[in-house]
Amino acid sequence: MLRSLGPDSGPRYGIRTVCDQLTDEARKYEPAYYADLERRELALTARHPYPHTARLFQLTARKGQG
Repeated sequence: MLRSLGPDSGPRYGIRTVCDQLTDEARKYEPAYYADLERRELALTARHPYPHTARLFQLTARKGQG
């Protein structure tokens, strides 16, 4: 759909790659554990194959030449 509008596709990012795989919801509210979880999410967000295993993904695009 985006290509039909003319933009060039950019990087794809996985969102919630690690967080949604964890079943211990209470630990996610511990500040140190959450900070570590956030670091892991950011480290894996654009690293293959993790964007494909994430619960959600974000596709970025920029206006094409033309």
